[in-house]
Amino acid sequence: MPLIRCSEQKRLTLEEFYKEFIPDMVNTFADIGTPMLKVLKLLNDTFKETMVYGLTSYSTLLLLNKDSSLCPKYVAINGLQTSSDGQRNEFYIEYLMTADKQPWINATIKGTTTNLDELKKYIIIAMTESKGWTESAELKKLYNDFNT
Repeated sequence: MPLIRCSEQKRLTLEEFYKEFIPDMVNTFADIGTPMLKVLKLLNDTFKETMVYGLTSYSTLLLLNKDSSLCPKYVAINGLQTSSDGQRNEFYIEYLMTADKQPWINATIKGTTTNLDELKKYIIIAMTESKGWTESAELKKLYNDFNT
């Protein structure tokens, strides 16, 4: 299933929201919108059956397993284009540790990459390890594919 924007933020689609972060000027310091549009495409291409809801907090994309801003924010993703030619992107991912592994309440694991294929792997790991999508056979298969 495609990534669905949380209904509490229905004014814009996720794509429309991140298009607003693409700068108009040529020599801008950074572009948040373009790499985040790549993240949306990656999520939509990867998850055909798994229900994933997207909630935005500033430019951060939060992945939820329910259509509610009150449910846990299992995974958070940010992107940043850091070269004027559009060739260098940085992606930041963070996921919520499960309560049995947390050294303190709401502890998270963070990572970064400049590679979309690696980001895909990190997203699958984050969604699996956070235990937000335990019923998803698709996610289990994707996770097992990395570990075999």
